[in-house]
Parts: sequence; structure tokens; C-alpha cells
Amino acid sequence: MYGKVLTRKMVMRMRKKAVLMLLAVAGLTMGMASPSFAYPERPESARVYYELWYFPVRLVSMGVTTLWDVPTATFQDAVKGTIGGTKMVARNLGKEDGAYERVAGALVGGPVGLVAGGTYGVLHGFGYGMWHGFVGYPSPHSGSHSMIFQGKGFVVPYDDNY
Repeated sequence: MYGKVLTRKMVMRMRKKAVLMLLAVAGLTMGMASPSFAYPERPESARVYYELWYFPVRLVSMGVTTLWDVPTATFQDAVKGTIGGTKMVARNLGKEDGAYERVAGALVGGPVGLVAGGTYGVLHGFGYGMWHGFVGYPSPHSGSHSMIFQGKGFVVPYDDNY
């Protein structure tokens, strides 16, 4: 008798887990599919009303994309600048792959490249986030920093294909 009660409890736990897993999968699926419904099909005669209606969505997308792009572009371009500054100093000292030249390049050119690349990254990320956050992306495979916000999920590009 004790074994049957334990078995029933185990079955009930497994059922609860299965139902929770199905609910989680359904929630994730709907969460991933819902951005594609953010921009319904628009008739050509309603372009002005459509653009006015979705203007707040474009502003939110621009803000979120800029908040995402500035730190990621700063980090990415600072790393590229550090590597480039190190290699440039090492190359100018004689041998780009030499150990002593690389140490000197890391001490002298690395910090300069870090600051220069980071500064460029702030400007690059701000401009890229503001522009592509508002007007969108030409395809899901373009863009350097805002891969998460591409496609129809938040912003639709200004063209005749949407």
C-alpha cells in the first residue's frame, strides 16, 4: 500500500512538471513569434495613418537600440583599437610578431588604441543605434551591434516591401 501512494505522488509530480514544461514552451514560442505581429499589413492608402500610429513604437525602438548599441560598440571598437595600436607600434619598431616589440606595443600603443577605439565606438554606437533603431534594418543579416533588434521585431525599414 505504501508503494502505491508513493507511485501516485511521483506520477502527480511528473504530470505537474510536464504541464509546466508545456506552458513554458508555449510561452517561449508565443514570445518569440509575437514581434512578427507588431507591424500588421498596411494598405497603401493608409500610409500616413500607419506611420503616425507606429511612430511611438519607432521612438521606443530607437531608444532601446541606442542603449544597446553604445556599450556594445564601445567595447567592440575599444578592443579593435587596442589590438590595432599594439600591432602598429610593434610593426613600426621592426617586427610585428616579435616578443619585445609586442610588449612595447602593448605598453605604448595599446592604451592609446583603447581610448581612440572607445571614443569612436561611442560615436559609432550612438549614430548606428539612433538611425537603425528608428528606420530599421534592410535585412535580418545586416548591422554590427544590434543583432537582437533586427528584422520585423521592433522596426520595419522604410521601403515598399513591408
